[in-house]
Amino acid sequence: MTADCLRDDAVYDELQKTEGDGKPLPVDEDLPGMGQYYCLHCDRYFANAVVRDEHFKTKRHRKRLKQMMGPAPHTQLDADLAAGMGMPDNGPKLMSM
Repeated sequence: MTADCLRDDAVYDELQKTEGDGKPLPVDEDLPGMGQYYCLHCDRYFANAVVRDEHFKTKRHRKRLKQMMGPAPHTQLDADLAAGMGMPDNGPKLMSM
């Protein structure tokens, strides 16, 4: 599992929460470009608008955009089923008399 996969749930939740949200980003001196140039789909910060706009044209960004616009990447049910904690399989029901 890659690092990108670990944060897919958080990015997907942010995308659902911020549809049409036009708030400016907070200034953060520790981030590239003072935290003002951000790609929400890829969860990356950029040094300036030119670099961010070039990123928007890349194949990697387009692939990520398509992936995030689809269904939710993971659910709790998926995790439970993968861990073997799903619905019990007790076999076929027997007819009661």
